[in-house]
Amino acid sequence: MQTDLPQSFIRTYQKSEVIFEENSLGHEMFVIYSGKVRLCTRELGHEIALATLNSGEFFGEMSLVDSAPRSATATATEDDTRLVVLDQTRFLYLVNQQPVFALTIMHTLCQRMRNRWVLYPEMQETQEITTKVCGCHE
Repeated sequence: MQTDLPQSFIRTYQKSEVIFEENSLGHEMFVIYSGKVRLCTRELGHEIALATLNSGEFFGEMSLVDSAPRSATATATEDDTRLVVLDQTRFLYLVNQQPVFALTIMHTLCQRMRNRWVLYPEMQETQEITTKVCGCHE
């Protein structure tokens, strides 16, 4: 696949390579140019898959919006996964100059928050099982 983007905007990852870790500080977001990326979180020692993203989708935007640590781990699931990298300066420029970009980010954030609530019972079940196994009380 040929791209007109400067190579400084593109990063390539191999299958199983971690792009960023949950709770790490983030200073950039990513748009998937080719390949796939898996987002997951850990709850009480158990990994919970949040999403598998495809070409054209983006992730990592939350850290640029609120400067908080990453809420998930992102991992490439295919060899030669190519990502377009947007740092905070580029992100803010796009939000300021392209209202549709800003609305797309907001729409996706809302969807992801709603989807996370769908996963909440699974996370709670994991906590209950761990509590019973460990004999812990909350």
